[in-house]
Amino acid sequence: MHKNDLNISKNIEKPLRFSKYTWIVIGILSLAGIIRFYYFPFEIPLSSDALYYFWYSSDIVQIEKLPNDWTPANNGWPIFVSLFFSSFNINDIEILMSIQRGLSVLISIITSISVYFLCKKFVSNKFAIIGVALIAFDPRLMINSFLGVTDPLYLLLITSSLVLFLSNNKKLVYFSFVLVSISTLVRVEGLVIFVILSIMFLIKYREEKYKVFIKYILIIGIFMVIITPSSFYQIEVNGTDTIFSRIINSGNSLVEEALIETNTVNQKHNLIDGFEVLIKYLIWIMIPNFILFIPLGIFLIFQKRNFKNMFIVILGGIMIIPAYYAYTVSALDTRYLYTLFPIFAVLSVMAIKKIVTKFDKENIFLIIIISAIIVSSLLFYEYKKIDYEHEKESFEIMKEISSKVKGVNYLSTESRYLITIQTMNQWPTPYSEIKFDIQIISYENENNLEDFILKSKDKGLTHIIIDDDQQRPDFLKEVFFEEEKYTYLEKIYDSKNNGFNHQLKVFEINYELLNLLKDNTGT
Repeated sequence: MHKNDLNISKNIEKPLRFSKYTWIVIGILSLAGIIRFYYFPFEIPLSSDALYYFWYSSDIVQIEKLPNDWTPANNGWPIFVSLFFSSFNINDIEILMSIQRGLSVLISIITSISVYFLCKKFVSNKFAIIGVALIAFDPRLMINSFLGVTDPLYLLLITSSLVLFLSNNKKLVYFSFVLVSISTLVRVEGLVIFVILSIMFLIKYREEKYKVFIKYILIIGIFMVIITPSSFYQIEVNGTDTIFSRIINSGNSLVEEALIETNTVNQKHNLIDGFEVLIKYLIWIMIPNFILFIPLGIFLIFQKRNFKNMFIVILGGIMIIPAYYAYTVSALDTRYLYTLFPIFAVLSVMAIKKIVTKFDKENIFLIIIISAIIVSSLLFYEYKKIDYEHEKESFEIMKEISSKVKGVNYLSTESRYLITIQTMNQWPTPYSEIKFDIQIISYENENNLEDFILKSKDKGLTHIIIDDDQQRPDFLKEVFFEEEKYTYLEKIYDSKNNGFNHQLKVFEINYELLNLLKDNTGT
């Protein structure tokens, strides 16, 4: 036997050994998985955006190709989900919905590994583990992972691309552009990240002079190869590429907004309001774990101005722009800022390293910090978590009333399950063929129930649904608590009478009586 063969044989027989840091990371991820499994909303179906993606994934599996009559603006996530749907011979829609959620949860946990390698670019293995804990147990990311939407996959792709971009291996740097290009198919904001990496690539390899531009042509080629098929498909189906056009339109809107002159203090959707929301949300998402460390982390990263540090600074600054735009158009959701969490993790571990290294027993302090992160995250999650019992009852109540109504007023949480129920009742009918017989009519600035009803008659409003939530409009709350005042409303359902804790009432509108009453009062 040759010596090389002998060495190979020994290597094969040698058991795979992980470092202690690897085992700690595995332990943290395992605990994060157990916790998320414990909170996993098995009995609650998808709704809203997640349901929209489910339709598309399901259609792909049913017709065995991309639909030619409709598509989400960003279809990367549902295409990814469809690969798993097609791998399982399952005809139970509820199980498939759980699979979509489960993928989202798994990807969210895996993102912690990418964050670990990102933090290793700035601190040692020991401190990078803190970054894993910060992401794996973050309460907002945990809640978000249960939704079954685009954010976890997008965050994984973006974080992984940053890790590869900061590599000294140029092939890995090129591959980072592959990942960020794919991320653009998941969320259009990936195009912004691509632009940032492009600029930093030219800076990183500026000493190569004109050769760097030749190499950048390769990067553009990578991007176009990945984006072009999707763009042509989107143009064919939607009439627009949904990537460049959305970015251009968003930029134009910001410019137009900046040029608007107004004397109205409370003007909606303006740049000042958007900036105020941005600052408020930035502070809010740092709670509970990042807020203590990020100020020191920012100071430290500016203290040593090397390429990596400046890359993080520039990246964070530009990544805020899509969120800022969303807030100027009143898309008020903190999830637009979740792409900043890997950067928050880097800043935090740098700060923690600075603090801990001042003490003798570093490992003990690290254990304390990780434990504190887990405890504070779970406490915050319990404070902010979605009331899944309420969600479950809302779904069950909507199932009971779905056969009783034809057109209802919009009621957050409750009414969106009417869409889910109609989908489940007709599945696996393709989305374009589903008959949504129940109309859901939104109210805007109405302060009077009668005005809302009469305006909505032609839209198909037949019933009023209302619960005891104090956040509902006053004219709806009055119906709930003083139903006897509304003689033209006949109560046909009360969830309290059907064994539910959550009370919701359904009233049928008697338009003939309402018109008679209005004629008699002369209004």
